[in-house]
Amino acid sequence: MTMKKIIVASDSFKGTFSSLQIADLVRATLNPSRYDVRSFAISDGGEGFCHALTDALQGTYVKVGVHDPLMRPITAEYGVVASDTVIIEMAQASGLTLLQPHERNPWQATTFGTGELIAHAANRGYRKFIVGLGGSATSDCGMGMLQALEGVEGVDDCDFTIASDVRNPLCGPQGAAHVFARQKGADDLMIAQLDERALQFGQQLEAATGKRIIDVPGAGAAGGLGAALLSMRHVRMRSGIDLLLDMQQFDSHIEGAYCVLTGEGCIDSQTLQGKAPYGIALRAQKHHIPCHALYGRLELTAGQMHTSPWDRFISINDFPSEL
Repeated sequence: MTMKKIIVASDSFKGTFSSLQIADLVRATLNPSRYDVRSFAISDGGEGFCHALTDALQGTYVKVGVHDPLMRPITAEYGVVASDTVIIEMAQASGLTLLQPHERNPWQATTFGTGELIAHAANRGYRKFIVGLGGSATSDCGMGMLQALEGVEGVDDCDFTIASDVRNPLCGPQGAAHVFARQKGADDLMIAQLDERALQFGQQLEAATGKRIIDVPGAGAAGGLGAALLSMRHVRMRSGIDLLLDMQQFDSHIEGAYCVLTGEGCIDSQTLQGKAPYGIALRAQKHHIPCHALYGRLELTAGQMHTSPWDRFISINDFPSEL
């Protein structure tokens, strides 16, 4: 009997399972004599990005004492690959999972700790950075990060690649505050205030740099951290999931697969904006391989499901239930 190759490339189920834990669960479920399960650590820029990319490129890790979104001391890490490139995951220092639900306050949360990670690497002489944006607790437009980088020698000469999980502009109806701030603890009044602050700061960045920033797709990623990074002298924006899949040589690994399994905790309209499961499904579609989406919660309309690149939606729940 010919074994069927199944690719498991799921995003993490936030607060529940990591990307590779999902793959382990699938492997434990399937008959090993019939299915050859191949797993990939996946992240589109948020949680797990540093480890997924650093491990794929056989890099090393550096631990750093930094500050969390509420300026409490924590330990985070960054990856070093190819001896000269640093992998930064902003969620390590400024992520939503670092806060308890009652602590969420995007008016106060800062990206200062992310800046500390970059500063530490820059002070060690590194000049190439890949910065993963996603899973943020912040809506400070990267002001905290820029404060942490003040006076850091050589940072203006650094080359930044932004790996973003979304393509939202900095402000407006589709901007960082209106689309993402509520899940970080903001109410209607705070969302309006955050959006106004983002517009003002974006205008200041554009005036100072002479660059177009506010309406650039991805400027609103990670609470506007994308905008602050776009103000750097040498910078380019890439889809986080496409960057990761390219560096993992994903396309060559899925050739001949029976199917691809992907997914995340909640599949909704944001997923369709370029998040990991969507990017993986497009790769599978390109190779004419069926792609099935695992989910804990599904919030797509019938029309969105019909036009989506997934062949099937599979709930991990037996029935909807409260915790």
